[in-house]
Amino acid sequence: MDADKQPKRTWLLRCALCVLVSLVWGWTQESELFAEDLPPALTEPLDNPDEDGDDDDLDALLDMADEDVGQLSNVKVSTSVAPALQAEVTSVSRQVSTVGKSPAAIFVVSNEMIRRSGARNVPDALRMVPGVHVARMNANTWSISIRGFGGRFADKLLVQIDGRTVYSPVFGGTIWDVQNVILEDVERIEVIRGPGATIWGANAVNGIINVITKQAADTQGLLVQGGVGTEERGFGNVRMGGQLGQNATYRVYGQGFNRDAGLDVAAPELDDWNLGQGGMRIDWKPTDNDHFTLQGDYYDGSAGLRALYPIAAPPFVASVSDPQEIVGSNVLGRWTHTIDDDTSWSAQFYYDRAARRFETTGLDFNIETIDLDTFYRFALGDRHHVIVGAGYRNVTDSIVDVPYLYDFTLSSRSVNNFSYFIQDEIMLREKELFLTLGSKFSHNAYSQFEMQPTVRMLWTPSESRSIWGSVSRAVRTPSRSNNDITYFLPPDPALPGVFPAIAGNTAIESEDLLAYEIGMRSQPAKWFSWDATAFYNRYDNLIEPSLAGPPFLDAGPPARFILPFGIANTRKGETYGFELATNIEINPIWRLYGTYSAIQTDYVSGFPGTGLVPSNQIYLQSSWDIGRDWQFDAIWRYADSTGDVPAYNAMDLRLAWRPARNFELALVGRNLLDGSHFEAPADSVGLQRTEVEREIYGMVTWKY
Repeated sequence: MDADKQPKRTWLLRCALCVLVSLVWGWTQESELFAEDLPPALTEPLDNPDEDGDDDDLDALLDMADEDVGQLSNVKVSTSVAPALQAEVTSVSRQVSTVGKSPAAIFVVSNEMIRRSGARNVPDALRMVPGVHVARMNANTWSISIRGFGGRFADKLLVQIDGRTVYSPVFGGTIWDVQNVILEDVERIEVIRGPGATIWGANAVNGIINVITKQAADTQGLLVQGGVGTEERGFGNVRMGGQLGQNATYRVYGQGFNRDAGLDVAAPELDDWNLGQGGMRIDWKPTDNDHFTLQGDYYDGSAGLRALYPIAAPPFVASVSDPQEIVGSNVLGRWTHTIDDDTSWSAQFYYDRAARRFETTGLDFNIETIDLDTFYRFALGDRHHVIVGAGYRNVTDSIVDVPYLYDFTLSSRSVNNFSYFIQDEIMLREKELFLTLGSKFSHNAYSQFEMQPTVRMLWTPSESRSIWGSVSRAVRTPSRSNNDITYFLPPDPALPGVFPAIAGNTAIESEDLLAYEIGMRSQPAKWFSWDATAFYNRYDNLIEPSLAGPPFLDAGPPARFILPFGIANTRKGETYGFELATNIEINPIWRLYGTYSAIQTDYVSGFPGTGLVPSNQIYLQSSWDIGRDWQFDAIWRYADSTGDVPAYNAMDLRLAWRPARNFELALVGRNLLDGSHFEAPADSVGLQRTEVEREIYGMVTWKY
């Protein structure tokens, strides 16, 4: 590590240690800490010890919850005790648990939080999650990452929608402009900061985002939504749900939108975005122990893009408008069978097709994925709760090369991936101390065999408090673009007519992470809860480009001078930081919510701007129910400077009128503090970013 980075690291670690010590002290002193100068209604403790100092009532609840189960994932608790910690989650262990019983840095974005934030898409909804870095690059492109390594193709983050992985196997990362759902139908978004590879496999390195939509039974009737605004030029959603016999329910939907381009003061804005999408879901429960889900989507649209591309004639670079035609579809089936409280199995299959054609350059690719995933969970004695699983995935693609831009060694490729995992949750001390051990084992076409183990510890002295820690290994397997693609960049002004060419490497290995985490959660009073996490990540075998030789004349066609670069696993790095989320209910009609994220990074990319994220982020939201029918939400966001992007503040406001439960009229203003600003550094592969503009939109929602 460079010497000038050491003071920053020492300062941050000391600050994190001080905060954690303060939180521990406050945790142990919570009765005195919150009883002073506050109304009795706010200071009533969750744990109500009797005169002997015993938590008899709480112990009785715990005894009832743990009777005949005794396992972390099956603890049944009353939601009147620490409701913030009782939010349901499934992403940590692939079975139903709660936030308070999860030995991981997990955060849940509820449907109500999405609605009151005024977000119009999943990326905007993720801005409220601590440790998640969201930066819009243009009107339809985002850099979204967790704990560093941001960029257009942030390749160390696994994203799922209802169990379907949307990570791109060709370019790595998630292409966000086609990950659209009706937000009204989202039950919750579960976000894990930190590795989740033992359960979810390769590429779940720095985190997992799992978008979970509602079951069809919860979306009965008719929903109509529509709106218009300065940037959201027009959007509409229609969804209808009903019964299919006695044991089955369905929903069908259609949605469409047209978003204006971002601001580019130097050129015409050409990154507008429009999409139409439709889909369905059927949930069938033929018996009390069986649940079958069938769902699918189809989308078709376009996304504008302006990029700097290399060209054959002087000045050897041009700003090119290259609109994208985007089309895709998917279908997913899942069958879950429950034998008893401790035993169940599930089998899931999905097919996904994503196609994209660039109108100007002619780059054209089609990717088809077939995925089969199964797991089985069971109890082993009184103290072990085991889950085992296996999976198979086939990815087949076909790609049309573009001269002077992309050159694939193979125009079509089909790869197979096999995996299996085992995880054991062990109760070391009844009701309060749990150890989780597990590992994922996989075989892929690029780096062959991989093993990704995890050790997690959880201590829950009461239903309102928990502390956890973990050590995990995770890998980011090479993508097709790392393996057999050569792509060309515009020449450096100092070497006009000499094109940098970065060639893939068939001997490339997986990038490796060893992660250390510790976290605490507490709800010392019904009106207040907090969640804090500190982490240290050590990376090895990071992929970076390096000069492979002097310039040479490539006879082509086309003929050109090439400056050759290769890629290899030659870089190490580290990140470390601290994340805090708090929730304060001032009274039944006014709630405050805030997060703070701090991160220091020590890794170097081969391209300027790639991988950069803000060192500090703040999110504050006030949600106030004004009278009987009105709601007012105010959000303030702050992000540190990132590369060539100055630090910025943003404010969003939302005013909603709800005269009835089935009708809402909302007016939303976003990014109100300035006319426009950049959020993401310049892209390393030529994408010309645009500025995020101030916007206002109105929306009406009607349910029947």
